[in-house]
Amino acid sequence: MEGIDLSKENEIAIMENVVSKYLPQNNLIYEHNKGIFRLITSDKRFGIIFRGKFWRENIRDLKLKIINKPDHVFLITYKTKGLFSKEKTRTFNTSVVSKILNGGTQIGELISSSKVDKNNFQNEDFKLLNKLYDIYNEYGEKIIEQKIQDEKNENLKKDEFKKLNKEKLRLKEELRLTKLNQSKSNVLSELDKDGNGEVDVIEGNDFNLLLKKHQKSIVEIDRTYVQQFVKISGYLKTKEKNIQSIFNLIKDTPNQEVLNEYVEVLKDDIHSYNLILFNSLNMIVSLVEDDMITFYEIHEMFDTLNMFDSKHEKDVSQKLTNIGDGLKDLMYEIRRMGDQISDSICELTYVTEQSNEQLTDQLSEIDSTMKVGNLISTINTYQNYKNNRRLNS
Repeated sequence: MEGIDLSKENEIAIMENVVSKYLPQNNLIYEHNKGIFRLITSDKRFGIIFRGKFWRENIRDLKLKIINKPDHVFLITYKTKGLFSKEKTRTFNTSVVSKILNGGTQIGELISSSKVDKNNFQNEDFKLLNKLYDIYNEYGEKIIEQKIQDEKNENLKKDEFKKLNKEKLRLKEELRLTKLNQSKSNVLSELDKDGNGEVDVIEGNDFNLLLKKHQKSIVEIDRTYVQQFVKISGYLKTKEKNIQSIFNLIKDTPNQEVLNEYVEVLKDDIHSYNLILFNSLNMIVSLVEDDMITFYEIHEMFDTLNMFDSKHEKDVSQKLTNIGDGLKDLMYEIRRMGDQISDSICELTYVTEQSNEQLTDQLSEIDSTMKVGNLISTINTYQNYKNNRRLNS
């Protein structure tokens, strides 16, 4: 396995350190040019030429083993033997040098002896060659050790970066969830002020109480109207159930975008509920007050919207119970129906100060806590918001 590359400065520093150990008094020349590194004596008779990189492999004892590359060669000066003996300077690869230092080896000389050994060297040259060979080996080991250490450092940096990045992502996700949970909490507390887990707007039973109060009067007018009011009551109850289901879904929203969408749909549905409830109550009051024009105006609008059927709300309720991948389409359908109810009811013109007073009086007789003025204000405010939203989009 090849290590990472070292800089020229690092390689020279390692070489100088090794040379100082074996040849502290020798004035060696360092040459480093275009990937070739030379370490030669000042008289250029001996040296080491590195044309390639040192490599390593793992062996069983986990020690480093240098794989000698053929382009790592020694520059050697020696005396040939024989009649025409003379001094020669040649380059040999490291395996040949190793054999020369360990008893000698055949190097293919034509005229001199067939073997080059320590006897072919003058003065201290053989000892110098030994030390150069030691320098070569230790330098190779140091280079590989440094590469391994650099790899470890690099891996540590990568691990630290991964840990740091992971921690950043964790903190980012933690912050996102904190903000999301705060948004959820704000929405839940806004729509459920008493914190009992139920949407405030659907608490109470004013429509059924008012219907029971005037049941006899309504039967005297027309018995079939009671059945129609009961169907409206069923529609309201189903819508209450659906509103509560969407409210419960808010607690499990995965991100702010989905939360915003659910809240928008929920508030639209609450607005639709308020419109239906308000007009349903007025429908009872107009009937018992013998205001048949208002009664039939509301009756016709409810009939157009299939309030006496309530199949649509029951379908929505079923889909909310078995929620799945079609949630987005379902939210769109709830909003579409809400817009239809809102647009249809807004066309009604019966609401007057007198009708509001009549409704207030009737609600007070059943001990209702509903404030008609507040309900109308809530409806008008949200309707204006819806109109502005539609214009802006």
